[in-house]
Amino acid sequence: MDRMRKLAYVFVFALAALPQATFGEPSQRTVRIAAVNSEDGKVTSVDLAVSAGADALTLYAVHGAADHGADMTAWDSIDSVATVPASESEETFNYPISRPHGAVYRFMLASVNAPFKKQLAFLQSTGSQHFILGDKCPDQNWRVAADVKFTLGGTYGYWGARKAAGSLSFVCLCEGVTTLRFDTANGKPTYNATDNRRYQIDQSNQGASLVWDGGADNVIVSTADFTSPCPMGLFAVNSNGSPTALNRGRMTLYSFKVWTNRTDEASLIYDLVPCVKNDDTVTLYNRVDGSFLSPVGTFKYDEADVVEPTVGDLTIVACSDLLTADKQILSSSIARRNGVLTGRAVVTTGFDTNTVIVAYGSADGGDDPARWENCEILGSAAFDATTFSAALPFEWSDSVRYARFFTVPQSDSLGDKLLKSSGTQYIVTDYTATSNTMVEARVAFLDTSSTAALWSGRESANSSTFGMMLYQGGIRVDYGSEVHQMTGPIAAGGTLHTVSMGGLQFSYDGATSSFSASSKPLTVAGAPLTFFAVNNAGTISYNSRVTFAEVKVWSEYADETSLVLHLKPAIKDGRCGFRNILEGGKFYPNSATSGDDFDVAYYPDLRVLSVSDVMSDSGSDGTGTVIRLI
Repeated sequence: MDRMRKLAYVFVFALAALPQATFGEPSQRTVRIAAVNSEDGKVTSVDLAVSAGADALTLYAVHGAADHGADMTAWDSIDSVATVPASESEETFNYPISRPHGAVYRFMLASVNAPFKKQLAFLQSTGSQHFILGDKCPDQNWRVAADVKFTLGGTYGYWGARKAAGSLSFVCLCEGVTTLRFDTANGKPTYNATDNRRYQIDQSNQGASLVWDGGADNVIVSTADFTSPCPMGLFAVNSNGSPTALNRGRMTLYSFKVWTNRTDEASLIYDLVPCVKNDDTVTLYNRVDGSFLSPVGTFKYDEADVVEPTVGDLTIVACSDLLTADKQILSSSIARRNGVLTGRAVVTTGFDTNTVIVAYGSADGGDDPARWENCEILGSAAFDATTFSAALPFEWSDSVRYARFFTVPQSDSLGDKLLKSSGTQYIVTDYTATSNTMVEARVAFLDTSSTAALWSGRESANSSTFGMMLYQGGIRVDYGSEVHQMTGPIAAGGTLHTVSMGGLQFSYDGATSSFSASSKPLTVAGAPLTFFAVNNAGTISYNSRVTFAEVKVWSEYADETSLVLHLKPAIKDGRCGFRNILEGGKFYPNSATSGDDFDVAYYPDLRVLSVSDVMSDSGSDGTGTVIRLI
């Protein structure tokens, strides 16, 4: 069967800097997927319903290429959706879905056990407060990333350290009325700023990049080597050890990060969060080492500045069902159109093109395609398509009474259904080989270390035998009273190989050996053709550990129309075995009366995304049942 191919797009997302997550005790508050919204055939957003509850929580969306359950930090991408306040009724929140995207989503409610009393949106100085950042002195490799507003209008220091003006400096200050200066080494690059505009500044000796809502600029700075003589001040420039030698700046600080090596993210030493400590001190919390800075002077805040904490021990208290980005079957039907049996499925829009397959047979195999007698590809449903139709590869008959549709990823392969033995099972057919019989099989050898049979039927040792064996690491055929050996070694493992015997030849993956003419005395084998073991006139021995994907048996090796058995792995009434897919469809189960049944390998590359209702020739069209996005 042809394999499906797809050009796969891989998107890599960086994890947000989140605290360690744990899964908490069951909460009265729950989150569920209330609706999936689409426009012009494309999914645009999802509505999330959060139940009533007395606790305030944060709603997160996680998504990625695989489902990681409630382990938030294991997902490819994490987004904060909304702050969920205490509520007496269910509330709905909308989460927009954009592309590129992950293939699956979950939504989680979480509480944060913060290391401080309150988290603030910002910290604001009046010109009489400052901090000293540790004991490290800036040099030409340092970098600062700041989210701030400046109050301009005079000569003020906002952060940094220096020996003196224009010498051994790493600073940000205001000079005159509106001129910002970013001194590095002895350079004095300047910029004409706007009072109370919120800037995102990235400062290093390669330039101070300034970004704000609606614009961006770059300030070129010096690249000279230097080391300032004192640690860095914040809300002040520490001038040769004196943070008050220059007027302390009035500034609103939202976030502030410091690296000692501008090219190495691992050198981060400060990632500062405005907060109120448990003793009510208004200060900055360092996410890097979990410490608090000691303010000089007193900062104040308003309750309106308090925000939900994003720092601390995160506890997941509720997790939604899985939302897949793949197409789901809503309803399905089978009808005869212009004499052709046609299947139709109504599907959801998705983020990808999916393959539609049909499984069919004399019994309902359920939601695993491998448990059906037959399974075939129908075609592809485009990501924005809402219906799919295709001609079906069967007609209703005694051997085909039921069918189901499945969606699977475009990249997955239907592959082979495999019948696997452990060394105790065997199958006796109702066909007895003759000198004109030919057998061809696709088989994987799980164990080649001992003598074992792929198939055989014989009257006794060295008499009236038709069989293929594993022997001394190679392939051997027993034919009449003769034994013929093909040199090995035969590879053990899961790879399928093609083997055959008949017409005075036997082969392994195209390498052929011939029988001698003296082998012809076989007329009829002494027992029915038996697979996975030797059948010695009813006595079973030399059981093998192999896996069959397919077997074909011809009664006349020179006549392709003489095919008498075409065996495929199948399950019927809970028993594993071979089904003859030729007209009549006889099932040959495991003939062993003790030990385990065969194992059927279920299309190892196939991931079922959705399953339709079962449809049958009794008149049911399978419509009416909606399969939820889970």
